[in-house]
Amino acid sequence: MDKIQEIINTLSEDDKREFRIFINRQKSKKQRKDLDLFELICKETDAKSIQTILYKTPNKVAYHTLRKRLLKHLTDFIVLKQIDGDTTASSSISGLITMASYLFKNQSHQLAWRFLDKAEQSAIDNEQHELLNNIYHLQIDSFDNEFAPDINNIYEKWKANKQIVDENERVNIAYNFIKKELNEVIHKGKDINVNELVQDLLAKYNITDTVFKRPEILYKVLDLTRKVKFSKKDFYSFEPYVIGLYKELSKHGFSKKNHYYKINILYMISHSLYRNRKFNDSISYLDKMLKEMDEYNKSYFKQFYPKYIMLLAANNSFSNKNKESISLLENIKPALLAKFSLEEQLNIKMNLSIYLGYSEEFKKSNFILQTLNHTDNWLITKMGIEWVLKKNMIEILMQYELENHEIALNKIRSFERNFSDLFKHPIYSRANQFMQTIKKIINNPNIVKDKDFADSVISTMVTMPSEQEDLQAMTFYSWLKSKIQNKPFYAVLLDVVNTPYPEN
Repeated sequence: MDKIQEIINTLSEDDKREFRIFINRQKSKKQRKDLDLFELICKETDAKSIQTILYKTPNKVAYHTLRKRLLKHLTDFIVLKQIDGDTTASSSISGLITMASYLFKNQSHQLAWRFLDKAEQSAIDNEQHELLNNIYHLQIDSFDNEFAPDINNIYEKWKANKQIVDENERVNIAYNFIKKELNEVIHKGKDINVNELVQDLLAKYNITDTVFKRPEILYKVLDLTRKVKFSKKDFYSFEPYVIGLYKELSKHGFSKKNHYYKINILYMISHSLYRNRKFNDSISYLDKMLKEMDEYNKSYFKQFYPKYIMLLAANNSFSNKNKESISLLENIKPALLAKFSLEEQLNIKMNLSIYLGYSEEFKKSNFILQTLNHTDNWLITKMGIEWVLKKNMIEILMQYELENHEIALNKIRSFERNFSDLFKHPIYSRANQFMQTIKKIINNPNIVKDKDFADSVISTMVTMPSEQEDLQAMTFYSWLKSKIQNKPFYAVLLDVVNTPYPEN
């Protein structure tokens, strides 16, 4: 792919509108060929056609000169956009360093040192040790004027900070080796104790103690571990692991710089407790998360609010507060919802559809599903194949509940074709078994009264100890059980989720 085309493809429609304003900022030309080139590339026009449109006769030299100019504009725009969107202090510190360097070059030593002192203090406050290293280098280079502090003091500060910089580099390098090994566990499907593996890797790279002083690294390790665990549907053992590490990390304390990671880890804990059906404990950690979201002038509130509200609604739904769950999601203001990421908006719609289904508002639930308004292939690229698998299963249940049995059967046939490769994986084979069971019920409604059928459902749908069973699998099993017992689905669901299965 053309490199400029590749860069432009990374821009959102809003970014493209901003770039058009940016490229016209100097207003030096009424007609800008670089902007014309941008518009043509946006339309994916080929290079030969572009030259014909821009010039009366093809002119490769002028064309490539124009491309260089557009590339420079794009580079400047993206750099400024990144600086503007930087929520850390690094951009402002870098700006202070640049200003100080400029003033030193222009012999304004006293003012330069004021900027440099301000940069140093900001870097210390925000634990920006790499930038602090640059500041000390500039201070040492600029010691020979009357406004400079003693060079020996600068050197001692540089030496102490350099130890931290070197330690950070060692930890970051070690983390990437840990990431490599954990990714191999996911891709190769190795059956090993992930908790022990992580501890062994931390010890191997001699960062067991250091990592607790670096919440951002510990968070990354936890996130990787979580992905491994969840890929194996192993929610049960991750919960005590993440809680134990959080408590150990809390002994060292969190700084303002690490507040983002603190909120993320609290969410991890709450989500793990939810998946393990400890709903009250999960809500308790969500309360802690909300309190932390309010800290530092709510600087992270908007970023974490979608996760918070969705998990709170999920906990409420399994705590016999389904109407509250529906209300939480339905009452999100459209202006606020528009600021959520596409993935968050899709998840909210999916979850709302599910909760409406629990309340037997099937037409409304089905309508919400229709508003997803994208093909499954497109949704797979955005949300992943497991999410789309779940969406298809819910759509089939909605059609069954609406008594559109032929539509349900057609959707089951599509389901069998589209996800056949996925069913080869043991984790997803039960999804296919579930669909085959629904097909049997549609073709023979009276089968739900047959004891052999009921026993078969239990033996095929329940394959793990009750305390370790996947919450989503329980939900689909509960739907089948409600049909066998001729009871309301939501009542059966609450009973199944909040009560251990009987021993078979």
